[in-house]
This record gives sequence, C-alpha cells and structure tokens, in this order.
Amino acid sequence: MADIRSAARLAAFPLALLAVFLVYARSLDGRFVYDDHHFVENNPAVASLSSPGRFFSDPSTQSDNAGLNSDVYRPLATLSYALDYAAAGLTPGYYRAVNILLHGVNALLLFLLAGLLGLEAPYAALAAGFFALFPPSVEAVAWVSGRSGVLSCTFILLSLIWFVKYSLGRGGKFLVLSSLAGAAALFTREISAALPLLALSYLLVFGARPRRFLDAALFLGLPAALFVLLRFELLGKLQQTPQPALSALGLFSLPLLIFAKYLDVLAWPFHMLVNYSDLMELRLHALAFYLPFALLAFLLYCALVWALLRRGRRAEAWGLLWFFIALLPVLNIVSIATFMAERLLYLPSAGAALALAAAGSRLRGSARARRVFFASCAALLALFALNIQSRLPVWHDDVSLWRYDAGQNPWDFLTRMKLADALKKAGDPEGAAAALRDALGRASSAWQRAMAYNEIGVLLAMDGKLAEAERFFRTSVRLDPGDPVALYNLARALAVRGDKAASREYLRLCLQRDADYGPALKLRALLDAPPPAPGGKGES
Repeated sequence: MADIRSAARLAAFPLALLAVFLVYARSLDGRFVYDDHHFVENNPAVASLSSPGRFFSDPSTQSDNAGLNSDVYRPLATLSYALDYAAAGLTPGYYRAVNILLHGVNALLLFLLAGLLGLEAPYAALAAGFFALFPPSVEAVAWVSGRSGVLSCTFILLSLIWFVKYSLGRGGKFLVLSSLAGAAALFTREISAALPLLALSYLLVFGARPRRFLDAALFLGLPAALFVLLRFELLGKLQQTPQPALSALGLFSLPLLIFAKYLDVLAWPFHMLVNYSDLMELRLHALAFYLPFALLAFLLYCALVWALLRRGRRAEAWGLLWFFIALLPVLNIVSIATFMAERLLYLPSAGAALALAAAGSRLRGSARARRVFFASCAALLALFALNIQSRLPVWHDDVSLWRYDAGQNPWDFLTRMKLADALKKAGDPEGAAAALRDALGRASSAWQRAMAYNEIGVLLAMDGKLAEAERFFRTSVRLDPGDPVALYNLARALAVRGDKAASREYLRLCLQRDADYGPALKLRALLDAPPPAPGGKGES
C-alpha cells in the first residue's frame, strides 16, 4: 500500500506542473515588458556565459540601466537570464516558460514542506494549490523580471525543507544543504535576508533545543550578514532609495499602512493594481483616518498568532508568522524603490497558504463537513484560475500594461508618461500624443509639466515639425532647467536648424548637469569636428 501511495504521489507531481502550465499558458506569447528591457533585452551582459563570476563581482552586469545597477544586486537571477539567452536567445516565451516551471516547482516544494509539518496529503495539496493559483502572483510569474522573486523562493523553500529535516534529527548534512540553498537565495534576491528569521520562528513555534538556535544563527544568519556587507561594499548603500520626505509620524505609519493593505489584498485577491503609489500617498495624506485601522489590523493579526500559539496550533501560527516575516524587507522600514507591489506577496503567500491548509486540517466533524470544505476550496481555486486569465493579458506587452494601469489610476501622471513611451515605441505616435496630453493635464508640479513638454517635443521632431518641437523644448527647459535630456533635445533641434552657437551653449549646460551624458557628448564632437576639405571624401 505504501508503494502504491508513493507511486501515486510521483505521478501527481508532473500532473501538478502541467496544471500550472495550463493556467499560465496564455502568458507564453507575451513580449518583454517594462524592466525586462533593462534586465534582459538590452543587457549585453546576459548575451554571454563567459566568465560567469563577473555577475557576482560587477554590479553593472545586472542591467543596462545605471540607476537599476545601483539599486539591486541579484547575480544568480542575472545568471539565469544568461542561461536562458544561451538556450533561446531573446525569445520572451522561453523566459516566461522558465518562470512558470519554477512556479510549479515552488508549489511542489511547498507541498513537501507542509508534509514535513505534519499536514496530511490532501491538506498539503490544498496549501500548494492555494499558492500556485493565488492571483497576485501573476506579476511575479508572468513578468520575466519577476524571476528573482520566483527563483529566490525556490531556494528559500529548499532551505526550509532541509532545515526542518535537520531539526527533526535527520542528520547534519541537511543543515549544510540548508545553508547552501539559503546563500543561493541571497544572491538571487535581497529579501531572502528574511530566511534566518523564518528558520528561527520555526524553532520557536515548534520547540527546539538551544543548540538548534545557535545552528540557525551560524549557518543561516551569518551568511545573510556577510551578504549584506558584500552588497554594501559593491553598491555603497544599504537601502535602494533615500527615505521618503515624510514626518516622523509618517515614517512610523508607512509600514503599518503597507502591511494593512497587503492583508487587504490577501483577503480579497481579485482586484489587480500595477501601481500602488497613488493609493499609498492618499493614505499617507489621510493618516488620521487610515492609521487607526492599520494599527488595529496589525494588533488583531498579532493577537491571532498569539491565540494560535496558546492553543498549540503551531502550523497555522508559523504560517502567519511566515507571512509577516517575509513582508518585513518590503514594508519600507528600510526604504525600497516602491511603496508596494503584488509581486512582493509571492513569498509571503506561501506562508498564508500553509496557515489556511493547517486551519482546514483542524476541522472536526462528519465526512460531509469535510467534503463541503474541500468543495468550497475547489470553487475558490477555480475562481483564482479564472481571475488569473483576466490578469495575464495585462502583462502581454508595455502598451497593455500601462493602458490597464492608467485605467486603474485615473490621476497618475507617470503611468500616462509610460503609456505614451510604450505607444511611441509601438509605432503609434497619435496614441502617444494623446497620452502625453492626458499626462500634461494631470501634472502636479513644474518638473512633471517639463517632462511632458519635452516628450511632446520629441514626437513633433520625429514628425519633422522642428519649429514646434523647439518651442516645446524651450518650455521644458524653462520649467526644469536642470534636466539634461531636455537641454540636449533643445541643443539638437538648434543644431539641425543651423544655430550652432546656441546649440553649443545648451550642450554646455547639459553636460554641466550630467558630464557623462552620451548623446550630448556625441553631438558636441559632431559640432566641433572640422568641416571636410573642399572636394574631400570626409569620414565614412
């Protein structure tokens, strides 16, 4: 009988992977989207697997964008892109298929971890199913740039499985394996620094000898500390962005507001947002209303965990602790590049799935009651799968992404600027102009208006309307004299018109703001080049 159960479990694994692929299949014809252009499509580093150590020692290999390279250090994620490139070149569907495969593997790993925690197979499968079909995970799975979150989760789950096995007395080799997987997670995404806390919380909840705590600190905590030091040495900073310009109360409130909103998304995961900036800024400006609710939600969450611990419901308590601990690195306690994003729920949702399945396993009653419970869960998972189908087209391409986001954030200026850029690159200048006019109407500051005027000028220049373009560039420079891009565009328009003296002056101002701005350096060299000798061939 045991052999039959083992064979059935082995057969179920590929079927589960196939089910995940079927749910996400609509994403396979998508293109590179948003940061994919920087991390993959335009990143020359991923085009070669020679000297893979450079991904670990040279932050400039992370992307083609200097700003991103100073914010992130994820060499194993970049190496995975290089492996994809070696296998399929710049075929977006292949990169997306790898993400889906990793997501399916993560669901199976969560199934195994749930079994180690004592959940029977149907409840472990429920945890895996909830995690696999949780709708907000679309952003991590269908978006190629979500690779770091999905792959780091693979390593974290492996590390936790091996750590639990070690804690159950199955041999010291599992502690070494756990440490190695934890190190791999760190080099894939920085939020993996929460792994030691996950391991320590497991020991606290399930009870362990003091020696186990020391082992967790040594084999998981020490590598995390060394990684943080290495990242600081390479990037020169700990946080991605400076702290937002908020009052002391605002800085205290921000993590609570974000945690409360993540709880909201967990409780009702059917509504999708790409950009939460407007929402969070609204709540920061209405702290007197939102902060009490956020604080109450946090206190109730803590009370629930405490009550579960008091009643000995350890798996449920650890799942809820997992959800909170995995969110700690992204609650803007240490400032990151975004207030919140659905992809950042990927790892926390695994903890929530464990808690849900463990709660279900505690049901007592008739077989009919259990059948009703599993039928309800099946209906919920079916709704999840349907919701995923409505989300996948949003992540098909840049135009789809920013058009959806513009509809969800009616007052967001930057979303419309991104939509305009996407339409321009897609060969729709009329649509881009409409989006820019829409953005201009929503601009709330001089630099935002300057940005919009500059981009409208670019469209006019592309259409050959240089006099009009020059007027828009001048307006942009007047509104934001420190923008090197607008200064360069004005210099270029003047050069085309033949006013080289004025062009050189604006180039000088541009290079004062950014001495390494490549297009300006090229234009200056072109203006300074001696004219070809009469009758000469000139340079080819």
